[in-house]
Amino acid sequence: MTLIPVEEDKKTIAHRFRKAHSFAFLDEGQIIVQENPHKTSKSPVFFEYFKTLNIDTIYVKELGYKTLLTLLEMNVEVYLVQDAETWNRIKPNSLLLLDAQNAKEHCSLGHHNKEGN
Repeated sequence: MTLIPVEEDKKTIAHRFRKAHSFAFLDEGQIIVQENPHKTSKSPVFFEYFKTLNIDTIYVKELGYKTLLTLLEMNVEVYLVQDAETWNRIKPNSLLLLDAQNAKEHCSLGHHNKEGN
């Protein structure tokens, strides 16, 4: 199943993954949008929930480096959406597969990556 984080309007692709308002689940042509019950949860709690969803693919606008590594460890394919603002405008051939080789170029390094620390 594929997951896309979406905003409150349930169509706009969210710029945050774990803290997205809702998730659009795509499964064999069916689309179901559900509110994210863990948008305010800490990372370990969120990922315990995420494991129960049986997601194998995610489409995101942006993603933190550590989050990507966690998803890759869970064997989830992560694609960067570059040209669409809403999930119904995503073109599969315009997606970029994120992996360990291109992660630092395309992912945010988060607030832990401060110069001089």
